[in-house]
Amino acid sequence: MDGLIQEKVRRFEEFVDLRLKPDLVHAIAERDKVFEQQEVLYPFEYDISNLRRNIENLEKNSVTSLQTLVNLGSEVYMQAEVADTQRIFVDIGLGFHVEFTWSEALKYISVKEESLANANRGLYVPNRINQSPNQDCMFAKGFENYYSFQLRDNNESRI
Repeated sequence: MDGLIQEKVRRFEEFVDLRLKPDLVHAIAERDKVFEQQEVLYPFEYDISNLRRNIENLEKNSVTSLQTLVNLGSEVYMQAEVADTQRIFVDIGLGFHVEFTWSEALKYISVKEESLANANRGLYVPNRINQSPNQDCMFAKGFENYYSFQLRDNNESRI
């Protein structure tokens, strides 16, 4: 009986080492790739939501002109006056800017947020590792057997 238990423990450890650990490493690498892509496209993720709020505030308050500070680089700012706020330039990544109306910009932001969310959705480690029901069952049974054997061995050693 002891040989059977040792064999099951060995198979379980082999499954963890040969299947689960590589899957975990692969899933983490894919997730990190998506995060890097997001950083290239949007170095400051909160900029998208800030842009959405700013546009919605401009629409709500019917702002037609405003004064602002423009970053010239190296954290050097200059005052600027925007005479017509009906059209804005949006940084779409990699140094490119597109001129949008407020409604076009809001549509673009929605599409971009959805695209980034979809890219992240399947890459979190628990989702990737538990893809197959067979893997789930095998892992759960192995885990249960492993710990029940350890508990039984601990109880026997106390007697």
